[in-house]
Amino acid sequence: MKSSTSPSYSRYSPLIQQPYCCVPTCIQMVMVKNKLPLIPAEEIGYHFGLVVPPEKAKYFIHVRTSLEKPPAGYGTRIYDPKYNPNKAFKKLGIPLALTIKPITEFESAKKLVDYLKGIENDDKDALLCFHHGTLLDNPEKDWGHVVVFDRIIDGKLRIVDPDPQDPKWNLVTPQKMYK
Repeated sequence: MKSSTSPSYSRYSPLIQQPYCCVPTCIQMVMVKNKLPLIPAEEIGYHFGLVVPPEKAKYFIHVRTSLEKPPAGYGTRIYDPKYNPNKAFKKLGIPLALTIKPITEFESAKKLVDYLKGIENDDKDALLCFHHGTLLDNPEKDWGHVVVFDRIIDGKLRIVDPDPQDPKWNLVTPQKMYK
């Protein structure tokens, strides 16, 4: 039997993100899985409204910067209609479509798992966003991080994480993801 953490048992090849590029890097992982030609993450990010602090601009060829942190934090701004992912996909010639389903559309963690089981069974793709929320004692934690949903293993969600500091495959409880 294959190990639950083995890359050969994963639907995705992990990629490592540039700063603030979790969303575009996750899109790249979906592109690799679906045998689509890759486009640089920073190019995808630019069309998704990527903005970084000025000191991080040195990691990019062409990027927007801001001294003031945007309302949802640094990174992509797909919440802004100007940076709609489906418009960006069309402009970039990426044959994908993205539907955003806020966690409030699911009545419970079980409903989320049922939905993700369907995604896995149909070999479709899902990105999941951990929103770390506004913490009164640490406003720097008001940000989100996007990962790729891989499989359900022993009742847990296996994710593929583009963050260079975290394990590429990780198991999280449905309750943690739902929360």
